[in-house]
Amino acid sequence: MVHGIPNANSEKTLEELRRVVVTLPHMPKNIVDDTRHEKVLSYVSAFIAQADQQLMQTMLRDWAILDVLQACLQLDQDYRVGCVALRLLGFLMKFDHSERESEESVWGMLESKYPSMLQHMIDNTMGKEALTRYSCWFALERAVQYDKGAQWLLASKKCAEMVSSALRDGSTYVLAAACQFLVAIIENRSADAEKNTAHDTLMDTLLESIDLYKLIESMMKDQSSESNRVAGLEFLWMVTNTRSDRGATFLRQSRLFHSYMDLLMDDSRLVRSRALDVLSILLDSVTDPLSVLGRKPDSLDSMDADMSKDEAMVKCFAYMLDHEVYSLLAQTESLKALHVATGILDAMIMPLCHTDEMDGKGAHFKDTILAVVLWILQALQDFSKTDSSTESRPKVETVMVPGPGKLSSLLNATGFQSTMRTHSRIKPLRGAGTRGGTLPKTIVLSALKALQSLALLYSESVKNSAAIAITLSILFDQKLCSDQRVFKSCLATLPVVLKTKVQNGQLLDEQIFHSAMKVILGLIQRPGTGSTSLRLILIAIQEFFADSILGTILVNEKVGNDLSNGLGLKLYDMEWDVRDNVVEYIGNLFASGGPEHGVEWALKHDLLESIFQKLSDEEAYVRAASVHAFELVMRDARGWKGMCEKNLDKRLSAQLPTLIRDSEAFVRRAVLEAMICLVSERESGTVLMINGTDLFVDATFMSRLTLDDADWEVRIRASEFLAAVWEHSIALDERADYRIRASKRVKDSDREAQDDTIPARPSTWWFYDIKGDQILVEATRDSSRMVRLTSVETLKKIKASIEQRLQFEPIAAHKTDQLEQNVDMDHGSLHQRKRFAGNGEGSGSSEGQHMKTGGQSGTHPHAAFYKVLQGLDFERLDATTSVEQLYEEVLNVERVEDVVMAESENPNDGNNVLDCY
Repeated sequence: MVHGIPNANSEKTLEELRRVVVTLPHMPKNIVDDTRHEKVLSYVSAFIAQADQQLMQTMLRDWAILDVLQACLQLDQDYRVGCVALRLLGFLMKFDHSERESEESVWGMLESKYPSMLQHMIDNTMGKEALTRYSCWFALERAVQYDKGAQWLLASKKCAEMVSSALRDGSTYVLAAACQFLVAIIENRSADAEKNTAHDTLMDTLLESIDLYKLIESMMKDQSSESNRVAGLEFLWMVTNTRSDRGATFLRQSRLFHSYMDLLMDDSRLVRSRALDVLSILLDSVTDPLSVLGRKPDSLDSMDADMSKDEAMVKCFAYMLDHEVYSLLAQTESLKALHVATGILDAMIMPLCHTDEMDGKGAHFKDTILAVVLWILQALQDFSKTDSSTESRPKVETVMVPGPGKLSSLLNATGFQSTMRTHSRIKPLRGAGTRGGTLPKTIVLSALKALQSLALLYSESVKNSAAIAITLSILFDQKLCSDQRVFKSCLATLPVVLKTKVQNGQLLDEQIFHSAMKVILGLIQRPGTGSTSLRLILIAIQEFFADSILGTILVNEKVGNDLSNGLGLKLYDMEWDVRDNVVEYIGNLFASGGPEHGVEWALKHDLLESIFQKLSDEEAYVRAASVHAFELVMRDARGWKGMCEKNLDKRLSAQLPTLIRDSEAFVRRAVLEAMICLVSERESGTVLMINGTDLFVDATFMSRLTLDDADWEVRIRASEFLAAVWEHSIALDERADYRIRASKRVKDSDREAQDDTIPARPSTWWFYDIKGDQILVEATRDSSRMVRLTSVETLKKIKASIEQRLQFEPIAAHKTDQLEQNVDMDHGSLHQRKRFAGNGEGSGSSEGQHMKTGGQSGTHPHAAFYKVLQGLDFERLDATTSVEQLYEEVLNVERVEDVVMAESENPNDGNNVLDCY
């Protein structure tokens, strides 16, 4: 459920907020559920985060919120309440935008009037509870952003001890909060080297007292503790992710990246992954990454010290490829090194795009990176299989890496790729801190991710490469693709690289697209292709349809016919979930926002007839999927037209009586949704009748569906269907304009023949034929709250509809006679309606029955129903349908105080309150 932003301008809301704030210190200690404190924090902080300075000053001056928070920090108070107070204090400092640090500002008031609160923060950064330590650092991070806050920390002379302890804390939350505190100091340092601020002095103090650089480095090198290495990387990630000059300066001065390759080659996959994340941000955000990495290649010594960012990046790429990537790939026996090399290549792609110099002398880098990625993908494939499935495998020459550097010489050496392939097939040994070593599939996943990025950013380079053929060949490697992640990634990459062949509105190489589709059709027809694999294949085909050029080929060429035949065969697969996936896929082609060519293809190859046959499938899931597919088709104008042309609208309606009586509830739900669509979207309620008059959804059956069905979701949809019938019938009546026709009958009353003419029957009587009025009223007493809610909302709309149609304001019961007169004027004389109804009760028609509704013979159904609606207590019904424990209840102060912020005799009461918040 999505909730709106609390309205701080409402007096009622402000009073409720005030009462919650002042009640905070009185939350009892015996509350069991800790999340109840978090819910109160979320509620109050949502107002503070609006950064409304008027509200801020109201809270500070009128409500004395700092006094309240100070009371929460008393020694005898529950520590959880104190933690809420500390974090609220942090929010107050963060969103206080006072232009000057006066007593009206949060910091000014803390420093002058509440020094004990500041001291509490310092004393409890090493407290017993992790939540307390975290809350203190949360508040300190906001406090240190003030210049006077930095001075206060300096004066305390405890900052170094606090930081040293926090960086070794066992709680990752405390560690992260302390790192954010350090980042806040770094980001507030002076940009002028000659100017020394309180933040500069504070950082210098940390560097001298605890040797902060060495402390972080020791954590990164601590081989006895993976958590320490991850913690050190977390600090580097936070500093690097600021993407600021101050952060880059800190990284250069700290030299923390100088031994970074050790972390990239760490035995822990978690450490390696985080190290690659940090490197990716570093390359993309720092002007001169080599200076941060501590690399000083000879070619840089002759460069101007003031070289541009682009020139520095070109030098960085050259160094990374010919040194880091080269040294890793040279370790032919280490798949871990190959994986790291792939990660470094992926990290270089995005910054490569942002560099203008790439259009000049550095333009060859993208071709080199692409070639190396393709080389790795080729090296990890197994070409030794010689069975019949490899006959259509694309023939690809060994990829050659361009350029004169050491890397190209290494990879282009004769037999080097074969050597790499041989080592990749050797089962990796289980090493210290590993779970079996790096697997080839892990490297393939990283390389495919890099290839996708390259195809999106440098389509021209990928277009002229062997990317498509190599991607297709991976699909033939059953050992690699036995892992669904590789299979999925490969199929996701295929549309991306194929689209690089589309230039200026045309496909440059249709043959390669036909080859790709041939491979995909082979995968569909392969006996071992299960439902999961088929779903991934269909997602890739959906991407082809989404492209205008590729979609046109699938619609008009033979390959599209082959595809329809292949999917048609899958509709008769022995596995029901395969059939279910195909039916669902065809239906989704017609979903809103679906590909235009997909709809055209489905209609051209008569796939609607194929899913129609599945309405009688032996598996209930397939039947439900078929009905749902037709619902999507009916909602699409082109799909509805195609159904009507094939007479499928009437054939479908003939199937619905059987399906609505299905033993499975989810089939009945789907049928009712389709019926609602027919009535509301297509205004084709008549197709739900047999022989034009006898409803298969008669009153007895609708009563059973709406009131007695065992599945409450079916009962909801049945109520919604009755609402759709009413709306549809009212619309038809308005269109027919019965008032004009009644007036014409009065003028022609002197003609005897007119007396024998049966007037047109109002469409709204369909609603009464199926006793929609009685059923909906009865549904307001359903055991399910959701059913009651649906029926009550429908009755409200019907009541308003009757009043609006008869141009009446809500009327009292004593005016019913006037209502009946208007109804008679609207639908012809009562005498004529009686003639139309035959013998009334004796005729057996539901209309004759409705003549007696309300205890008065001849009463029109509208009038009788309106009497019933007037007698309903909608206020009471609304109370029975309101959602229990909604977010809005937090705005009810008595509810918050009595349930969330208090504890009853039962210590578990209220623990689940506001879970949807």
